[in-house]
This record gives sequence, structure tokens and C-alpha cells, in this order.
Amino acid sequence: MTAPIEDLARVRAFLRPWCAAGAALDQLELSHVTVGPDGPMRALYEGPAPGGDVLRLVARRVKASEGRRLEAEINRIPHEPSSGFVQPAIYAPALELLFQVFPADGALGALAQAADGNAMAPLLEAALAARTGGARLARVALRVIRYKPQRKCLFRYALTWIGGTATDRPATLYAKMSRRGKFEGTCDVLARLRGVSGDLDFELPEPLGTMPELCIELFSHLPGVHLFALATDAAFPRLCHRVGAGLHHLHALPLTFARERDAGAQMERVSESVPEFAALMPVEDARIRALGRALCDAIAARVPPRLQLIHGDFHGDNILVDGTRIGLVDLEDCAMGDPADDVGSNWAQLTWHTLKAGTGTPIPDLGRRAFLEAYLDRTVAETAARIPAYAAMHCFLYAYQCLRHPRDPDRYADAVAMLDAAERVLARGLP
Repeated sequence: MTAPIEDLARVRAFLRPWCAAGAALDQLELSHVTVGPDGPMRALYEGPAPGGDVLRLVARRVKASEGRRLEAEINRIPHEPSSGFVQPAIYAPALELLFQVFPADGALGALAQAADGNAMAPLLEAALAARTGGARLARVALRVIRYKPQRKCLFRYALTWIGGTATDRPATLYAKMSRRGKFEGTCDVLARLRGVSGDLDFELPEPLGTMPELCIELFSHLPGVHLFALATDAAFPRLCHRVGAGLHHLHALPLTFARERDAGAQMERVSESVPEFAALMPVEDARIRALGRALCDAIAARVPPRLQLIHGDFHGDNILVDGTRIGLVDLEDCAMGDPADDVGSNWAQLTWHTLKAGTGTPIPDLGRRAFLEAYLDRTVAETAARIPAYAAMHCFLYAYQCLRHPRDPDRYADAVAMLDAAERVLARGLP
């Protein structure tokens, strides 16, 4: 890896003069890396912030001339130094890194406003007026649930209301901010899905409106715990069986989206990941490149006769279990694609849980089998025949993702295990 991004001592030393004396820079850690063919290009650092919040810093590799320009451009935006930093953008010429302090994000222009509860109160009050019976918002407490720099941010807002006649006004809701193009292409996905979901076994969030000027979609809270948090629970296989049956029902919904994720797009995704994957694990360079080519060949060999509705990011961390209810979230990637893609995605992550459990418990593997059997019992032979290629592809991509989380001490062992799984599935099919 390129030294400036991974060298925490140098990063902390550079940042120290730019923040308050009490800032806990010694606890700042590298949490996620985005790589290119030449190595790491962007990093997300996280650590404790004043007031018990999380400090988030994004670093991008930028040459000096561009770095200074971007630093000045970002710093012209009004900045509330609650993070402890004196300005939102800081360029380090010796490291060739541009640091941006959350919520400064050039691709998500309204992020600072969305991260300010006081600023959001009147906007949320107006956006929700049709369902609050004239209530006034007294307070908005927020939490950042997930932040992907320059791509999207998911907030949870806790709302304190005063007055009004409505009894079902939301006390908690979620707000997903995305880039303008992504927002315009996905802001109606949830409403359209709920319109045709009928007796779908998955409960979906309720759309609560949009804020186009901020590129924000509002939706309701779904209770529950992530399915994968129950991977060693005795109920896990039964839940996985329901998930497999529910996924087949989702694929059959009578809905068409303009966005497509066909075999060509997936082959391109694999090809683009290969040099980045190899840069993070050079010892496996030849193996990664050979497997990437083999995966593209396998996907190309079994192109589906027609594209169907797919979730696009289907796995147990997007499934919420609450007693007998099963919720499905993170629906923005819904598209027209190959149903085998969704099945392969969840199967690959169930495989990771199976490998992590080892001989300690058979429950994750029983869940993996139950999920696959439930889906295969309902699908056609042509789709079933394509699932191994996509399962192998997702094992490969998951191996790559393991390496992008530097705080995980098992990332190299996990990546090798998932590469092994990808090769086995490609050679022998699904167990």
C-alpha cells in the first residue's frame, strides 16, 4: 500500500496543529480504503470526536496544484468547527493528501445541512406536514448510520414534536442523501416497490417523501436485528428458508426499472476490481488475475433470456428480523438484472459466515443450505444453472472487500478463504 495513506503516525502528526488540543488523534484509525490500479486513492479515517460523536476524515491522493485549489474552494463554505478542526479542508503537500473533515464533501453539497439538526428541523417539518396534523418540530437529534464519501450518507433522525392532531406522526425516520444523478434515478424505487409488493413476505420501509433540493429520500424505521447477527441462532436456518422463498417472490414482482445490471455490467465490475484487488494483495496477483478471467468467461457463457427485477445488493445485513416479521432495506440498487446475481450475493456471504464458524457450529451452513434450497425449489432450471457463476463472482468480490477494511486483523485470511471458495464453486458447482 502507498505509505502516506496507511502511515497513521504521519497522518496524526500532520493533523495535530489543525485541531483543538483535546482532540483524540491518537485514537484515529484507518477504517476503509478505496484503491485504484496504482494503489490506495482515498481513505476514510474514524475516531472519537468531541461530545462523544464520531470524527470522520476523508483523505484523497491529489497533486499539489489541484490540492491547494480544492482546499481553498471547500474552505469558502461556512464551517462550524464542532469537529475540533479549524477548517473543513486541509491539504498536506508532503503526503499529497487532501483531508476533508465530515461533513465537508464536494460531491454531496448539502451534507453539512443534513448533518445539522437545527437546520433540518424546519425542512423536515414542512416535508412531513401532510401526516403530522400541524405539529411543530421542537428538536431533531441525528446519528450518521453509514457514510460512503462522495457517494451517499444515511442519517437516522429522532424527532420531538409539539402539538398537532395526528397520533401516528413519525418519531424516528431515516434520510438517505445521494449524488444528484443517483437520487434522481432511485428516489421513486421504494414507492414503486410498495405499490406492487402485495403479500410479499418482506416488509418494506414506508416512503415518507423526498427533499429534491438536498437530494434526500425520507423513509420509515423498520425494527429488528440484522439476519446475519443471528447466524448462530437455532432459528437461523428457518429464517434463511423464508428469505430464499421471499427473494423468489421479489424477483417475480411485476415491475420494470430503466436501470440494468446485465451480464456485461457484471463482467466489467469483475474486470475493474482485478487490478485493485491485486494491488492490495500482490502475493496472489497471478491467482487473482486468472480467477477474474475465468469468472468473466463463466458469466458470459450463461446469459439470461430476459432481465428481471433484482435487489442489487441482497445479503443478510440488509434483512431485518423482528419476531415473525422480516424486513428488507437498502433498495436503491434495485434494477433489471439476473435473479442469480441476488442469490449468489447472499450465498457468498452465508459462505463467509460458514467458514468463520468452522467446526464450532453447523448452523450457518444449515442456513446457507436452507436459503439455497428454498430458492431452487421455486425457480426454473435455467436460473438455477446460472447461480454458481454468480456465487463464485460474489465470493471473489467479497474477498476483495475484506482487504479494504484495514482495522480487520483477519482480512488477509478471510480474503484467501473466499478466493478458495470462489475457485471451488467455479470448478465444482455449489455444494
